[in-house]
Amino acid sequence: MSAMKQEEVKAQLDKILRIFKTTDGEIRPHFMLTGPSGSGKSFTIGCLAEQHELNFIEVNAAQLTKEGLSGNSLSKALTPLLQAGGRMTVVFVDEFDKLFISGNNCELAHESTTGVQNEFLKVLESDNAQVFGDYGKYITVPMDKVLFVFAGAFNGIENIDLDKLRDFGLKTEFIGRVGLIFNLAKPTLESMHKLLHTSKLLETYLKVFPKAERSDALEKIGAAIDESYEKNTLGVRLINTMLHKYFINGGKLTEKVVKESSFQKTLEFSSATH
Repeated sequence: MSAMKQEEVKAQLDKILRIFKTTDGEIRPHFMLTGPSGSGKSFTIGCLAEQHELNFIEVNAAQLTKEGLSGNSLSKALTPLLQAGGRMTVVFVDEFDKLFISGNNCELAHESTTGVQNEFLKVLESDNAQVFGDYGKYITVPMDKVLFVFAGAFNGIENIDLDKLRDFGLKTEFIGRVGLIFNLAKPTLESMHKLLHTSKLLETYLKVFPKAERSDALEKIGAAIDESYEKNTLGVRLINTMLHKYFINGGKLTEKVVKESSFQKTLEFSSATH
């Protein structure tokens, strides 16, 4: 996917969230977001939600179990809606494909993941949902101001469409309610550099290490991104990994043994030795 096409997809996603907010949730175009691991699915939606001042909740579908079984049920995963205070919220459901792509090797696992898919369907169909509250009590929360984004890597398969989703095992009833599909590809080198330059993690590190030079960090990490781009399997996560290495290793991207540092508001930048 070209950089231009990638930006077109992001512009469409931005438009969806804008419509959702402008209509105060009267229009809720729930959608699927596909793309390989590291393509920035969570990052992109999180940034757009922040730009539109929407509450953002992330749910890992791979960790969910059917209601009634031990584990993290959907009613528990949606508990943060209680703290949303009625604010318009985007619920990002990561690894949603794990609920229906084959790979479950026992009948109980299959029953549980199918059950979770059904529970998501109930939530999409209802004006209200039951979430797990204090003391084990279920509390009713309105769903009219909640937009769902269902994301997954889909085994790296490109050009996911409705027919492929149905072949995977996604219920027709579900597709009828979440029929929009968007795909993010591996981030371009240009977008990686743009994300580095606007990184909040970078700015936070610069506050912790005031003697560190921003320009030096951008130069060295930028060069490392260029060098590793073709073999990068982390996608946008590579940026944070490089930032951690750079600042923890005293301005270098090689592994070091870090000397003992005192915990304080600001730290000395050169606190590592070979």
